[in-house]
Amino acid sequence: MRVISILKRTIIAAAVVALGVIAAPGEDRVASAGSVSTRAVWFSFYEYSTYGLKNQTQAAFEKNAETIFKNIKDSGCNTVYMHTRMFDDAIYPSKVVGWSSYIATNGSKLGYDPLKILVKKAHAKGLKIHAWMNPYRVTPNKILNPAKTKTINRVVKQVKEIINNYKVDGIHFDDYFYSTSSSYYKKTTETKRKKYVNKLIKKVYKTVKKKSSKLLFGISPAGNFEYSMSIGGDVKTWLSKKGYIDYIVPQIYWSDKYKTSSGYVKMFTNRYKLWTEMNKIDLPMYIGLGLYRAGIKPDAYDKGWKKKNTNLKSQLQMIKAGNTEGYSLFTYGDLTSSHAKKELKNFYKELAWIKLNKTKVTLKKGENFTLTAKWFPNAYSGATIKFKSLNPELATVNKYGVITALAKEGSVKIQAYYGDKKKNCTVVLD
Repeated sequence: MRVISILKRTIIAAAVVALGVIAAPGEDRVASAGSVSTRAVWFSFYEYSTYGLKNQTQAAFEKNAETIFKNIKDSGCNTVYMHTRMFDDAIYPSKVVGWSSYIATNGSKLGYDPLKILVKKAHAKGLKIHAWMNPYRVTPNKILNPAKTKTINRVVKQVKEIINNYKVDGIHFDDYFYSTSSSYYKKTTETKRKKYVNKLIKKVYKTVKKKSSKLLFGISPAGNFEYSMSIGGDVKTWLSKKGYIDYIVPQIYWSDKYKTSSGYVKMFTNRYKLWTEMNKIDLPMYIGLGLYRAGIKPDAYDKGWKKKNTNLKSQLQMIKAGNTEGYSLFTYGDLTSSHAKKELKNFYKELAWIKLNKTKVTLKKGENFTLTAKWFPNAYSGATIKFKSLNPELATVNKYGVITALAKEGSVKIQAYYGDKKKNCTVVLD
């Protein structure tokens, strides 16, 4: 496993603790159950240095960005949440905040605009890119005061700066609202925290929609919704009233073998059900999956990640069968890590489908056409795809995918298949 910075360990540990406080059981506009239309991944601030995006020449930055987005595309993802504002800062030349130290030691000397390049390179790979912002955080334990109008104005001003100057597909907030160690938290009630945060959320939503109805605004709250509510993340309101967000990504990072005082519980399944039941307005919901936990030594409670390598596969099956529309993997670096290799192999197998070079062709009697079939995503190396004609009297196909028309008229389906994975090409005989 790659070396993880102390800061990363601190932040992730805090997030996991927060998520586990209670051990109880695309451009989607409306929910399309089980579509898996959004397949996203988070690219976090600590990964800028790890994957060659910090203190680089423009040429090196562009090359490394292309590699990153290729890996994301090959993994089957179509969306990336790119950390853009981490600690009241920016990965681009901002007039609102200063340069982030995670993109450059001295951003003013870079000589290029990292975010502009990232947006361009992501779109070139057919990926959607959302600017991931931490609205309040200044340090891991220090935040801007959510109750202050100047805080709201500062964040909204940066949102405007991003959507007015960059062709991002959306704005994305995560689960850091009130820090429980801050005096702002200790001096307020849960009701007031939610009120202050919602003022910001509604204003960001209106700002985004004023720019374009096609731009999206979403939030990825802690999977423990009780905790999210306690720090100001009013998920029940967001899932019951319009005018707050376009999509939600609850971080359900548990397995189904979670130890409690009364025995093991299916924590992922239980939390998944709770989140979908709260969704009163059929808001597009993508499930945050804990890829970073795959294959690692388990904590004192969540044993499933080490004991099984089919956790993500089972979670994807639930997403496909339920009233949710996709997922987001935390985090990018784990797509290529050794500890997650077995989990990803099983995950890709469940995700995989067959892609054809043509789904409809017209042939005259005696003509041939070579049908090619490959697996999606590219990261999945599945078994050899086979071919068969569903009416060999009209047209045949050999093991190499070569179709031969035998009749003058009619139509026939040529099927590429392996196991329960199938894709048809219609051959029209003319």
